[in-house]
Parts: sequence; structure tokens; C-alpha cells
Amino acid sequence: MSAGLIGKMKPAAHLLALVAAISFCGACANRAAKPPVKPATVIGADALLPSPRLIVGRIIAVDREQGFAILELAPDAPASALADGNELIARTADLRETARLRASRYLRGRTLGTKILTGQPAPGDEVVWLAP
Repeated sequence: MSAGLIGKMKPAAHLLALVAAISFCGACANRAAKPPVKPATVIGADALLPSPRLIVGRIIAVDREQGFAILELAPDAPASALADGNELIARTADLRETARLRASRYLRGRTLGTKILTGQPAPGDEVVWLAP
């Protein structure tokens, strides 16, 4: 009787071994599919990084007596830079700062009125905003 019982268990044991082999191979396949972890990239001290200053536009007119400068806005001027009270920086083509400006609520189309805080801005100066 025991010989008959062993004969019946062999197919079940074979099936169990097959299921275990499939599970093991499936686990190996999932493990191999994961991309390797890349180490953190360290930026050298001499690496070039993008400027935190975003271009707002160019000065098109200056009224020194009233202390105002009018800007023509760049097509991609950041909307948050145009908020009333934001400080802007005017600079020459060689990146020399010429003035500090304060954005006003006078925004009409692609022009923005600004108050001159310090310096001597000139028409053609680029105006940038220091992004937070």
C-alpha cells in the first residue's frame, strides 16, 4: 500500500518542483530588469551653472526727473517677475549693473513701468530678475 501512495505522490512532487522553478526564474527575471543605481553626480567647483537671473526685457525709455523707466518685456518674461514691488536689475551688455528698479502695477501689453531705486539706467539696458 505504501508503494501505491509513493507512486501517486511523484506527479505531485514533479508539479511542485516545476512551480518552484518557474517562480524562481520569474524572480530572477524581475531582478535583472531593474536598471542599475547610478552614483550621485558631484559638480566640480569650476563647473558652469545656469544663472539664477531671468531676463525680463530691455529698457526703452527713461525719465530721470520722475524716476521712472519703461521696459519692453521679453516674450518669455516670467510672470512672477512682473508683480508690483519686485526688484529688478538693469545691466549693460557686458553685465555691469547700471540700476536697481522696482516693478510697478503699470503693465500694458508688452510694456512695464518701473521706479528707479538706484543707479542710472539707459535705453537698451537688459533687465533681469533674481529668481527666488
